[in-house]
Amino acid sequence: MKEEGSHARRIFGDWRETIAPIFDVRPLAADWDTGFHAELDRHHLSTALVGRVATSAQHYERSEGLIGAVGVDHLLIQLYEAGHTTLDLDGEETHAGPGDVLVFDLSRPVRSHASDMRAVSLVLPRSLLALDASSLDRVHGTVLSSANPLGSLAGDHLRSLLKAAPTLEPTAAPDIAKASAQLLSACLSPSLMRDREAPATLTATVAMICRFIDRHIGDPGLDARMLCSAFGMSRSALYRLFAPIGGVSDYIRQRRLARARLALNAATRGRGGVGKIARQFGFSSDDAFSRAFKAQFGIAPRDAAHLRISPSIEPDVGSLANWLRQLA
Repeated sequence: MKEEGSHARRIFGDWRETIAPIFDVRPLAADWDTGFHAELDRHHLSTALVGRVATSAQHYERSEGLIGAVGVDHLLIQLYEAGHTTLDLDGEETHAGPGDVLVFDLSRPVRSHASDMRAVSLVLPRSLLALDASSLDRVHGTVLSSANPLGSLAGDHLRSLLKAAPTLEPTAAPDIAKASAQLLSACLSPSLMRDREAPATLTATVAMICRFIDRHIGDPGLDARMLCSAFGMSRSALYRLFAPIGGVSDYIRQRRLARARLALNAATRGRGGVGKIARQFGFSSDDAFSRAFKAQFGIAPRDAAHLRISPSIEPDVGSLANWLRQLA
């Protein structure tokens, strides 16, 4: 029995280290060390990761500190094959069970607990999704039910993708990842649309402006005036377009912080690194960048650049952390 407990604790230690870039985990069962198990099979598809995970019951948390330390601007989409999970999203609970497809925005905090489970997981960069900015802002915690035809279609595709992944030609992988993102976007879109009567040109305009913002994210002059000039619209029209996602200024700030977080994640410890990144992403000063970053992620940018989740994760070029960063 003592040997069995020691073996289970070793398995959990390895698992916790492996999954650390995405979640901080702890077992749920009081007697977990008598038989803890965890398996992760993953395949790299150039701009996506797909795999299957099976674990004992656990509590999962993605905190602002973890987000700041391991910055990835990706979505995690999971098809639950067995087991159940409950998510705490700002005090509101969301549930998913067998056959359901669940979406995590890895730039957002979350807490959850799951029974013994098995799931197909797909990680995609946000930029691959064919969703407008308002929909992307609400995708976190979305559940596509197995009883819904679109949920069933999404689940079937995830199973097929996992089955094909080991034998896909490397040259085909980027196109397959992009096609998967398009299909999953189509499955998610109806449940994310707040106003089903909204004109298609409205969401298309927002998406076009958001792409412009990402292309010019390092320009210190990027603001409402620049956008109005570039798209020939009034300030009031621009503000109305971005009102559902918190306003245009807030959106620009959020995208700057997200991109800066990714850059910090790859930064060296050389002097001037944080200041260089602040200037690269359009912040007026190091102090302004530090205040905004800490307010968003609960950690100073210099600490985020130096923090390491686990000593054994960083040197391993095949680790989950490095694979996730390569997607960007």
